[in-house]
Amino acid sequence: MPIGNSGIAGVPLQEDEKPELREVVMGLHWAPLEDYAKVHPENLDALCVLFDREQQIVEIIHPGNPRSSNGSVVHTGDSRTGASQWDDERIFVFLEALPADVTTLVFIVASVTGKPIREVRGASCHISDHATEYQWVNMELTTLDTQTTCCVATLSRSLTGWEISPTAQDINRENQAQSAALAALRQFEFARSHELIRAMGIKSE
Repeated sequence: MPIGNSGIAGVPLQEDEKPELREVVMGLHWAPLEDYAKVHPENLDALCVLFDREQQIVEIIHPGNPRSSNGSVVHTGDSRTGASQWDDERIFVFLEALPADVTTLVFIVASVTGKPIREVRGASCHISDHATEYQWVNMELTTLDTQTTCCVATLSRSLTGWEISPTAQDINRENQAQSAALAALRQFEFARSHELIRAMGIKSE
């Protein structure tokens, strides 16, 4: 589904016209050339790291763990090709359903192959309102430095509701989130490779 809203292009929305943060979607897209992708596969993943009020990690939602314990955060599934016309991976967050002890969410994009994200053709990411498609964050990932992970945005619980920031609010927390996200992905890929080996009937030494 294409994303479009007047808050990004055209006449900007006024502050009182912006939707309340209730249901948000993180969308990740990339567009490798078909022939190139067969020889040099490019694989990005969308992740969401949940923190409690003590800034301890509660859960990490990613392709290998696509649903939070109470279903308030849902990953729609792994894309290993970037073949979709629109978003290749999505994470839906239903903020009002989050457990009370979850106070911060960090959205992360990671390169599974270790290739710099900026070298992945057409890589982009958005954080949007689920109902109106208003884009809170819209990032062209090809403009990044040489990093293989990127914190796209942070959602924080406040006294008046939820607030979103596309910029770093807590470097230590975001570094922790990126390290934990990479560890989770490595575990997922390791388990996947062993499943493939078993499926092929190959015995390990």
